[in-house]
Amino acid sequence: MVSKSRGMKSIFIGSFLALFFVNVHAQKKQQDTLAILIIDRMSDVIGDLESCSFKLNAGIDEWDPSYGLVKHFASYEVYLSGPSKMMVNVNGIHGHRQFLYNGNQQAYYSYDENNFGVIQTPGTSIEMIDSLHKLYDFDFPAGDFFYPAFTDDLLENTDSIRYLGIVKFDGKEYFHIVAVSKDINLQFWISNDAYNLPAKFSITYKNKEGTPQYVASFSDWQINPVLPNAMFDFLPPPNASQVRIMAKNEK
Repeated sequence: MVSKSRGMKSIFIGSFLALFFVNVHAQKKQQDTLAILIIDRMSDVIGDLESCSFKLNAGIDEWDPSYGLVKHFASYEVYLSGPSKMMVNVNGIHGHRQFLYNGNQQAYYSYDENNFGVIQTPGTSIEMIDSLHKLYDFDFPAGDFFYPAFTDDLLENTDSIRYLGIVKFDGKEYFHIVAVSKDINLQFWISNDAYNLPAKFSITYKNKEGTPQYVASFSDWQINPVLPNAMFDFLPPPNASQVRIMAKNEK
């Protein structure tokens, strides 16, 4: 689904790796060979997919001066096909929205407001995610897992990666892995089966007030489904209004 090249840029919801990449203090790294093997296997499987779909349910802590940590929830449906087609449906604090990419343009549609915006971003889905994050601060769910250099960059920019053993929940077995830096605690639960796909992850921000967490669970993975090209083309609904999406430097 993606080319095997280095240079991951973090776009994950919460941008968890972006905080790993700064202030990594000089010390002897603790890197567990088995943890690295499992993460590498997961990345290789994802990189070899021709298409996939999955659901993601997330809980996000945000600090409120009056109430302390307030938890918000969001649910996502994600469809990926080939190197340059993506659809994301999201329900969350900002309402019901859809993002569509067909290799030439990224379309955004708000079901609640019946308006849409279109940005010309030719290239692969990975290049599109990079561009929209850099220019517009758009984040896409589970984006980091689809970067081919995920393992290498995680190794380079964390202080410790450890395998904590096999845990069971929802009637299945999962590999439990933790990666830490000075500011972040990141945990993965990866399926102990033929595919070794991610099942759950959590991020604890040790450097933020209240030590907020981001926790997300994957479900309904579909491997190499047939996804028609037409489903990634955006057609504005009747009476929808077009809006201009402003870049970060214009706000």
